[in-house]
Amino acid sequence: MFVIFVLWLAFFIINFNVAMIIPLLPYMQAQFHLTPTEAGWLLAAFPIVALFSNLIIGPYIDRYGRKRFIIMGAVCCVLTLALTATAQTVGLIIFSRAATGVFMPMIGASVFAALADYVPLQNRMRASGYIASGAPVAFLFAITIGVVSGGLLSWRVPVVVLAVLCGTLAASMAILPAPDPAALSQSRVTLATYRSRLMTQSVDTRARLLFASYFCWAIGVYTFLGLYPSWLIQHALRMDSVGTVGIVVFVGEIGGLFGALYSGRLAERFKNPLNLCAIASLAIAIAVLTMPFAKGLPVYQGIAYGVFAFGRDLMLALILGDAMRFVSAAQRGSLNASLNAIYQTGGSMGGFVSARLYGISPSFIANTVVACIAFIAASTMLRRIATTSHDDQ
Repeated sequence: MFVIFVLWLAFFIINFNVAMIIPLLPYMQAQFHLTPTEAGWLLAAFPIVALFSNLIIGPYIDRYGRKRFIIMGAVCCVLTLALTATAQTVGLIIFSRAATGVFMPMIGASVFAALADYVPLQNRMRASGYIASGAPVAFLFAITIGVVSGGLLSWRVPVVVLAVLCGTLAASMAILPAPDPAALSQSRVTLATYRSRLMTQSVDTRARLLFASYFCWAIGVYTFLGLYPSWLIQHALRMDSVGTVGIVVFVGEIGGLFGALYSGRLAERFKNPLNLCAIASLAIAIAVLTMPFAKGLPVYQGIAYGVFAFGRDLMLALILGDAMRFVSAAQRGSLNASLNAIYQTGGSMGGFVSARLYGISPSFIANTVVACIAFIAASTMLRRIATTSHDDQ
């Protein structure tokens, strides 16, 4: 159980790091009088650098070990977060966020690869669900502490809290035993290594479909989620208080927590967990497609958002957990890093599409239709992977 706690903490940290900036940004804007360009760079600095970091570090994680990279990444994040918390200029904050984008992927690209190092295959799906529950918990905690501390204390408080958690992660990970050396790659990292890993993953039909389905899923999630809170406030629930909107989102994210926690148990009812993911993606598509037609109904919005969040976090847990069996032990870090890069690219594209569609159609129908198409595409590909895997057996 200690292994699960440590990896849960790691997954919590990487999601908290992303989620905390959203509620803190208004307080940063008030203190530093940020221009729209500065605010945009503050938000973009981390994901832009993290994308390239994920693409580069995978083979090194496989060569030198997931445990080592989690410790190193956590220690370096303590330093970059301390720099963020003490920064007195916007430029230094943007620089420190970019620096965090170098080191936080060392943790993120190692979590589910490390799960495969420590947890037997028969227990892996349930364990991955427990670990993935760190995402909705991080979202809830980040929003709460961000609003409270930003309004009553300082926007710097959550950053300090995150730095302390990173230190705790490094110390906890150091206690764990070293994984089997046979699970590490013995090859030097060269350009040929990157070509080999890329070709291996692209040639395998299941891996290629997994990448494509994960990409479509990420686009769907952020095409819907990017402007959903704004649509609730400005249109769907404009006659209700902001507190009501907050409750809708909070209740929905509780659904996400249950989706992650119960993903392993539900997956046991299927021969292939990706079949469950395919069904969940269709359920998400149906839920989001109905939401523009439920204006003024906060209870329905809360239930539908809960279905979305339940399916979203269930799929996150099962896809990341099941993907590790598609490659050898010595390539798990590379695969985990590739999936992170795909998620960030799809999420960025989905966010851009979300803003454009909402600007064209404030009814939010365009957002949900495009998200629905992406979820159906992901479901189709996941179903095909599951069928192919079953035939191979």
